[in-house]
Amino acid sequence: MERELDLEQRRICIIGPGNWGTALKESFEAASHKVVSLDRNASKTDWDEAFSEECLALVSCPFPAVESVIDQLSKVRKLSGVLNASKGIDRKSMKTFSPLAEQKISAPIATLSGPSFAAELIQKKPTACVIAGRDAEFVSSLCDSLGTAWFRLYAHSDPVGVELCGSLKNVLAIACGISDALKLGLNARAALLSRALVEMFQLVEALGGRPATALGLAGVGDLWLTATGDLSRNRRLGLALGAGKNIQEALRELKTVEGYYTAQQVFEISKRQALDLPISQAVYRICYESAKPELELQRLMSRSLKIEESSLWQLSQIKPSTK
Repeated sequence: MERELDLEQRRICIIGPGNWGTALKESFEAASHKVVSLDRNASKTDWDEAFSEECLALVSCPFPAVESVIDQLSKVRKLSGVLNASKGIDRKSMKTFSPLAEQKISAPIATLSGPSFAAELIQKKPTACVIAGRDAEFVSSLCDSLGTAWFRLYAHSDPVGVELCGSLKNVLAIACGISDALKLGLNARAALLSRALVEMFQLVEALGGRPATALGLAGVGDLWLTATGDLSRNRRLGLALGAGKNIQEALRELKTVEGYYTAQQVFEISKRQALDLPISQAVYRICYESAKPELELQRLMSRSLKIEESSLWQLSQIKPSTK
């Protein structure tokens, strides 16, 4: 039996479209919503016109621009809610989108995340993501009204965990690209991604999310896609670094690579929180301290041996879905 979708038409303003925002725009229009686009540097007149009616704001800009966008949205009176589609960690506060936005915006807030390449969503290839937020009714209404026959949306109640997973996976994808460029093999890739998931557990728990979130679409799902799919700019940055290019040369070719910027924030958090994140820390040293990938590999492989089981692996506490 086919799922019945909510046919309520929404007015949606996508701020800072880009490739992902454009893909979402086409999908939402296919779901019969009225969608307008707004550049994050638009004039006050453009902002006023975009939000002249009750409107859902979808934020899809590079994360360094998020703070200014939140400031602008805090002044919008006809704001029905905010849906974030940007991934990253704020450089000053070390917070993700939802905690930042909740400080200034009273409208309900949620985040859309999961394994999704813009090019495939535009081609209407089957895609599944989560929408996470504290307001269960708001999240449920978004899942019902924004989904299509090819874009399936699951409700989630851990926005901080989802946002941290979506941020860290970009850093870890750089590591996977480096490994593959060095031709370390499939054994190495499997080991790397498994241990990368442990780092995701640790970061999520340390910053107030639920570790089990890392086992879902926003965690392991997005990690696998971004780390192994060649459409990923984060993976391609790793491939370039592993092939011997310096960071400046690689970034010139790829332009915006979220994982490069997030690596700095994750490294700082790991120092403040005394977190053992050896893969993420290796990516930081390669990107910011010109460390040689081969030497970082030796450092990883020569670490003291550990017991694999972790107290974070509370799998028995995860309840299966009733659907």
